[in-house]
Amino acid sequence: MKTKDNYTRKSTLVLTPVIAKSQIDRINKRISSELYELRDEHKSLPEGKLYIRYRGDLVLFTERCKGKLFGITRNRDLVHKLARREYLQLQMAFIDEILEEGWTPRTEKVIARLYPQIETLLKKYEDAGLDIDQITMTPNQRIWNSDRHSQKENRREELIYPTRGGVYMRTQSERFIGDLLERLHIPYRYETRVTINNRAYHPDFIIMLPDGRLVILEHVGRMDLREYDEDLITRLQAYDSIGLMIGRNVFMTFHHDIREEARVKEVLFQVLTASPPWNKTLVSVARKAGCQIEQPAYGS
Repeated sequence: MKTKDNYTRKSTLVLTPVIAKSQIDRINKRISSELYELRDEHKSLPEGKLYIRYRGDLVLFTERCKGKLFGITRNRDLVHKLARREYLQLQMAFIDEILEEGWTPRTEKVIARLYPQIETLLKKYEDAGLDIDQITMTPNQRIWNSDRHSQKENRREELIYPTRGGVYMRTQSERFIGDLLERLHIPYRYETRVTINNRAYHPDFIIMLPDGRLVILEHVGRMDLREYDEDLITRLQAYDSIGLMIGRNVFMTFHHDIREEARVKEVLFQVLTASPPWNKTLVSVARKAGCQIEQPAYGS
């Protein structure tokens, strides 16, 4: 007799894409392009280093530049720019390491160091009262992240699991993912409406990458139910009909993944290093949300 877990694991083998060499090449190209963009932005930011000090209840910010110290507590714009510079330096260091070692489908060692260091850095900024979104996100990402509530009209009574950021979700597993996205300051929306062939679909999560491209993250939690199974297949077919591809525009987590945070982080790492083609439907969704998408090149 099959258990639910066995059923899910068998389904995972069917639905999880095999990452081919061509896809790895695309990912490496994407990471290299991201590195160039980060370097360009890094050069445009002030050269100083940010220091944070505490005096009782006061938080004091100091900039070290060319061997001199400057008090910048009142200059919050400069404070946030210096914080972003440090954040970009950490990102660039990891990208350099990935490119040097060669990207592989499973990069547990890199991920094991990447996320804790990012979380530690962001926690330092958060404790100092800084706006983390200004440090980690582009203007479009901040717009996309500003409204993360469910937009699905039916079955709203099932939204009973709030994330730390106050977004109500339908399952504890989705809340787990939502909490992780919020903790890592990855911009997302939950159950946003996407119209495909005159029919409305509501992906579990849509994540915006730094360049404005959107990717879908679906959590597959009830593959043991025929109705759920059929609904998932219908959604995947709809995505395929407009050129959304598993492993490039569409990613999935499964019930057994939620037992290990490291596994979900691994999927998120693949999402953030994806090389998705621009998609006209998703560009439209972003524009309706108020994002200024300037380069809807619907190719690769």
